[in-house]
Amino acid sequence: MDQKVVSPIDQELDRLEHDMRRLKVEYDIYFNGATVKPPYDTKGRVETTIQRLYDLRNLTFGQRFRYNGLVARYNVMRELWRKRTREFEATGKPPTAEAVAASRAQTVVVRCHDPRDEPEKVCELYDHLVAAKRACGEKLGNLTLDLFNDFLRTRADQIKQSLSSQAVDFVVGVANGRVKFSARPVRQD
Repeated sequence: MDQKVVSPIDQELDRLEHDMRRLKVEYDIYFNGATVKPPYDTKGRVETTIQRLYDLRNLTFGQRFRYNGLVARYNVMRELWRKRTREFEATGKPPTAEAVAASRAQTVVVRCHDPRDEPEKVCELYDHLVAAKRACGEKLGNLTLDLFNDFLRTRADQIKQSLSSQAVDFVVGVANGRVKFSARPVRQD
């Protein structure tokens, strides 16, 4: 039986293809929030291999064709990773277990008798809500202080009227990595 001789260049192309698959898996893990740091080491290794193979002059026509196909596939994936990284950084990273635990410990309760007469409490509550959303990586959307103030007034009036309460406790907290905002009547003693 004749053994097929595999050239070092073919082995290098196989290694490049394997490293590209590994890099794709590592980026998927990063985008799903399982790691904090992007896979820069593997990306550097892939790009170094691509550059080294580019500089070789003794590639056969078949090897050059395979190399060009791998580079084209890598460029498509790299562009996709660049876009996802930009979106990922704009929306914020998913919280780590430590961040969730720290956020859970920072549940804030603000008691309001009338949001119209207590703008400092409304601002404090708004600041806590925005900070919690950012810590959890949630988007703020069109949440502004004015809209939030109007919402609080409406909600406080509803609760005080329907449950005959003199004050309302507004609660900002985090549960399961998501911001929870609630309002509850203050019980009369």
